[in-house]
Amino acid sequence: MPYDRYGRYDCDVLVIGAGIVGLSAAYAVTRAAPGTRVTVLEKERGPALHQTGRNSGVIHSGIYYRPGSLKARYAVRGAAEMVKFCAEYGIAHEVTGKLIVATERAELPRLHALVQRGRENGIPVRELGPAQIAEYEPKIRGLAAIQVATTGVCDFGASRRSSRRA
Repeated sequence: MPYDRYGRYDCDVLVIGAGIVGLSAAYAVTRAAPGTRVTVLEKERGPALHQTGRNSGVIHSGIYYRPGSLKARYAVRGAAEMVKFCAEYGIAHEVTGKLIVATERAELPRLHALVQRGRENGIPVRELGPAQIAEYEPKIRGLAAIQVATTGVCDFGASRRSSRRA
């Protein structure tokens, strides 16, 4: 038991919350400092039973975030690390990519701004015309699109179960 009869925890690091952020933090600490005694507290009967277990499972690329911001850097790096983690621990995932499509002329400036933003964030983006959009996704029609290769999906519920093995 990680605590004594007075409720004091005998550990080096105490993490509050066993969602994906809490478990990721605990995982990172144990990787960075092997031998560190980490305890994760969770109010529910198991990990990831709130937001983590209820989200859509999208691995976001970071294309929408301001270049150079922490959010952008963490999203880009986190997407790559999540795919690596899933592969390492046999968690169902797929890097599907996505299209961001402009269907009206008024949307083209925003689309071009996203191309620039993606490139500044180090995200591989490819600009597509109408024929290329149809090749990528036959049921989609648009004036132009961006293909973002690093977006994907994973079973975050399975990642919580795998965190026990990590």
